[in-house]
Amino acid sequence: MDRGYWLLAGCALTLAVGGFGAYAIFAGQNTHSSAAYLDVDTADGNVSGNETVAFDDLSPAQQEVFERARNSTEMVDIPPDTDYVVFVDNHYVRYRNRTYQVAVAVGN
Repeated sequence: MDRGYWLLAGCALTLAVGGFGAYAIFAGQNTHSSAAYLDVDTADGNVSGNETVAFDDLSPAQQEVFERARNSTEMVDIPPDTDYVVFVDNHYVRYRNRTYQVAVAVGN
């Protein structure tokens, strides 16, 4: 066998190993694109007004996440394009004459 054959075989092997390595790295990543979650519970007791945000002051995306979390018994994903800082800065959301406690969990 000549030198060209071995050079071609070496290049093919290098591409195969590199392709498999790239697949293993990217396919093994968590496909879940959000690392933030929202939990909503009915608030108990007296609630400070300066820790409360009105539902109408939330963006439409924040409102949708809040409603999903309010209607769920589990934490819900916060999409990566939705700002969750309002839920961190305010511990409560006033919605339909009721106050709800909100909590954000952020993971890796």
